[in-house]
Amino acid sequence: MKSTEKLEVGKLIPGMFVSQLDRPWLGTPFLIEGLLIESEQDIEELARHCRHVFVDYDRSTEAIRKTPRTTEAAARPSAESESGEDFRGPNQYADTRSIAQERAVAARTIETVATVLDELRAGIEKGLKLSAEPVLHAIDAMRESVIRNPDAMLLMSQLRDQGGRSYDMAVSAAAHLLALGRHLGLPRQALSVLGMGGLLMNVGYLRMPSPLRDRAVACSPAERRMLKNHAAFGYEILRATREMPEKAALMALQHHEREDGSGYPQGLHANQIDPYGKMAAVINAYVKQLGQSQDTPRRRPSEAMSELRRLARQGLNAALVEQFAQCIGLFPAGSLVELTSGEVGIVLTHSRTQRYRPQLMLILGPDKRAYEPPRLLDLRQAREPSDTQSREIARDLAPGSYGIDPARYFLEEPS
Repeated sequence: MKSTEKLEVGKLIPGMFVSQLDRPWLGTPFLIEGLLIESEQDIEELARHCRHVFVDYDRSTEAIRKTPRTTEAAARPSAESESGEDFRGPNQYADTRSIAQERAVAARTIETVATVLDELRAGIEKGLKLSAEPVLHAIDAMRESVIRNPDAMLLMSQLRDQGGRSYDMAVSAAAHLLALGRHLGLPRQALSVLGMGGLLMNVGYLRMPSPLRDRAVACSPAERRMLKNHAAFGYEILRATREMPEKAALMALQHHEREDGSGYPQGLHANQIDPYGKMAAVINAYVKQLGQSQDTPRRRPSEAMSELRRLARQGLNAALVEQFAQCIGLFPAGSLVELTSGEVGIVLTHSRTQRYRPQLMLILGPDKRAYEPPRLLDLRQAREPSDTQSREIARDLAPGSYGIDPARYFLEEPS
């Protein structure tokens, strides 16, 4: 077996020696032409600059040299190969940046993903032969941001998804699937597939007649039956796209399948549905409820989660719904909430262990007058009785309540 092997960055592990990049070393932060990977941070840095690298096993650590190399089939992520309801992967991720540090990067990454998606869709509409490579690069950047801090990406994607536009809902779906995959501990390669599938699972709508492309338009029963073809159309489009992961195409095909066989287009049951398809179904249902449409009024996050749990009794995978609930918390990043004190704020990041005590940006005081400037409050760190007795979250609010536009506070860099 040859000493040097080309690998995707998502397959790297500490101990491997990188002898060559898919680009010149000049212009990267690496000072020498060769890198021994010592930590996950090294992999994150490589992912910012490369998609593929060349690993020299002879120069890797002894533990790597003694480890048998796996075939592509044997190296599949656990969510793909596990039977039953166990979707967990082998990784454990910890936040490495605060939401304040990561949100500007997340916002720029979202704009890049949206631009690449726009170009891909334009090519599909023109009938061009396309490659998934540009989208994969953009999704990899999105993946790394989610790994560093998922709440930053969820917050910024929610701010962008204010009008229920299909492009913004696609970006939001990708962000939520990446966050779910991170929560489950899936490897980087699996996260990229989830992000790609989430971004493109509704691309089949481009094959619909133009009056039906806007899902906010009321449909007759015949038109609704026609719209169901978008799943199969999306699968065909993605299968014909060069370098498109097969699992991403399956997500387009199966994101409306249900475990009780009531879904479409194939009416699959339970274990007939790919795990990636099950995850796509949960996130598609959630994101759709957060967007405004004529047949689906926009819900508050708590209402959307309650609806997901109801749908789990009607065909969504119940285990994944609960994992997703744990992932985003009771008050997801970007939620508008009112405290028992009467103050109103925006959730910045939620505690994984104290879900009723997220970090907030307070916008309005008890008298509903604006705080100038807004005030930061971490409910986990409130200790004084005078502070905690009157400061608990009473409820989440509908988007736009009290005329608050969260984008005003986050889509521009602070001066």
